[in-house]
Amino acid sequence: MGISKRYVIVLAASCWAALGQALAADCNSLLNPFNQAVDEARETDAQALIDKIAGSNDCARYQIPAQTRLAALRLSAAQILMARGRPVEDYERLLTAAETPEVLWQASATLGEVRFGERRFAEAAQAYDRAIGILNNMTLTPARPERFEIEGLISRAGQARLLAANVKMADGSTRFVPTARDHRDGTIGGMYSRSVRGITPQSIPIPITFEYAKTTFTAVGEEAARELAEVLKEQRPERIELVGHTDIRGSDETNMKLSAARAEAVAAFLKEAGVSAVIETKGVGSSEPLKLVDSSGLGQDDIYALNRRVEFVRP
Repeated sequence: MGISKRYVIVLAASCWAALGQALAADCNSLLNPFNQAVDEARETDAQALIDKIAGSNDCARYQIPAQTRLAALRLSAAQILMARGRPVEDYERLLTAAETPEVLWQASATLGEVRFGERRFAEAAQAYDRAIGILNNMTLTPARPERFEIEGLISRAGQARLLAANVKMADGSTRFVPTARDHRDGTIGGMYSRSVRGITPQSIPIPITFEYAKTTFTAVGEEAARELAEVLKEQRPERIELVGHTDIRGSDETNMKLSAARAEAVAAFLKEAGVSAVIETKGVGSSEPLKLVDSSGLGQDDIYALNRRVEFVRP
């Protein structure tokens, strides 16, 4: 899946410089050995020093920059092993340790890619949400990532949720993955965010699933529809559009009718749930398949699942 190259670590200079600007002797006694430990790739020693930094009243302000630098070291080491084609178990500890403090969006995004490749789609969706939350936090991510990186994360979060809602787990069940809450105001964030560093997600695939060839929601589909209703009541848009899609199986006429009817079923649910926005609906059948930058590791049934969707489109 190209995961070792997808999220290359590029940290803002301010993040690195913050650890070199502490003039207080008490802080330098912690920061200097920490920097040396990172330079020498002694991550255990570096982690122990972070714990001391966090517990110091004078130096606690350097905790996040220190965590970010150590996370970058661990992620870089994990990515080297990925690039060499090593199995996940060889770098999972490094990657998990890099992601745990939730300070480096590339670590969460890379973990999302690993879980996606393992077909652990629910965990992948959650990791992508964390990545979106971190990069949307200007304290943690002072320099805005490139537009394609932000849009790629939003898209991948949607794909992972669609697959989690459609692909059966070992016990034969599928799963609805609630979208993470925005740390700033508690509203639903992730792919539903009003804005991710100035970029508004325009067309969002909703993991609303239906009974075969019907407009009746599955249990997972109803949960997804309830979440969409909550998003719309929080954000209060004046107008939205719901676009129904199908996979390529079946006749064009049948697919057009089914996709339109499913979009209308979602609109009816939202209205009954108290959504006040003007809702326009349309069906496009199988004429607009989901655009996939990377389909490696996905089978034909996965592609069908990604194409059976209702999209929430902002004006």
